[in-house]
Amino acid sequence: MQKKQDHLEKFKTAIISTIKSISNRNDIEINFGKTAEVSSDNKSITLPNPQILNDNTQILKTRAFADTESLKLRYSNLKILKNFEPTGNVNKKLYKIAEKIRCEKLGMENFKGIKNNLESYYFEINAD
Repeated sequence: MQKKQDHLEKFKTAIISTIKSISNRNDIEINFGKTAEVSSDNKSITLPNPQILNDNTQILKTRAFADTESLKLRYSNLKILKNFEPTGNVNKKLYKIAEKIRCEKLGMENFKGIKNNLESYYFEINAD
């Protein structure tokens, strides 16, 4: 049991290091909890808490979310986004989706590991 817990802690440590490295931010606070979310001020990220490391879908989800949020921190500028944000709920949702895709595309072009993680995750969730 202790060995599994050690592997889980090493996985979490690797994810935290990866987020800080990709985002170029050491001031980001990274937590693990029930739901995945990013604070409105982009100063903290909560990732889904991986409980079982032999659950491939859960690992892929955690890595993909960590990569995506790291890329948004690296390539997005909240002031610029807010300045050009459209009105209306649907328009705002589409605007956020477009920004997510833009950041993921840049990351996939610049980081082979991120490309592998995101492609694996998207293929996994679309395989159902």
